[in-house]
Amino acid sequence: MSGLWGPEVKIFLAVLFAAILAGAGAFVMLRDSQVEIRLSEAQLLEAISKKLPFRKSYLVILDIVLDNPRITLPEDGDRVHAGVDIVVDIRLGNGRRITGTADASAGVRYRPEDGQFFLVDPNIEKLSVGNVPLAYSEKVDTAIRKTLTAFFNERPVYTLKETDTRQKTAKLILKTVAVQEGVLVLTLGL
Repeated sequence: MSGLWGPEVKIFLAVLFAAILAGAGAFVMLRDSQVEIRLSEAQLLEAISKKLPFRKSYLVILDIVLDNPRITLPEDGDRVHAGVDIVVDIRLGNGRRITGTADASAGVRYRPEDGQFFLVDPNIEKLSVGNVPLAYSEKVDTAIRKTLTAFFNERPVYTLKETDTRQKTAKLILKTVAVQEGVLVLTLGL
């Protein structure tokens, strides 16, 4: 029987068997393993501030700029409260610059392939924009909502650190999102 398989095949099978055992062992070790990431309001604010100002144009009619973020983590929830200052430039007619604020709550989505966390499904709690001409009010409101959604969808609020072995290993599944004692707690694992 020793003549059927040459030394190369035997080495290949031994390496394959070892790799399967190592993979199974790693799975068993990590199966119940969880990584908890705790982000304070200050950490989230710093991350979002680095991504602002955010500009979006609509049909060469409106320019919207988001800046000066605010973050609040309400107790015992799973949503982040975020606010921004808004500048709207209307470029039709005489043109007009309007300022205001928007406050929204958003959920958290995890994209494991990048190890990135995004704010998603923004619910605008309060939108205050002064002196919008009646003819543009609906367009401005829609554009602001689209701009906020685009900002949340395009800019991660946190990225797992490649240098942190626990975080690198945890690029798996987001298990829970919670706010505890003013800190956003993200739990990852298998």
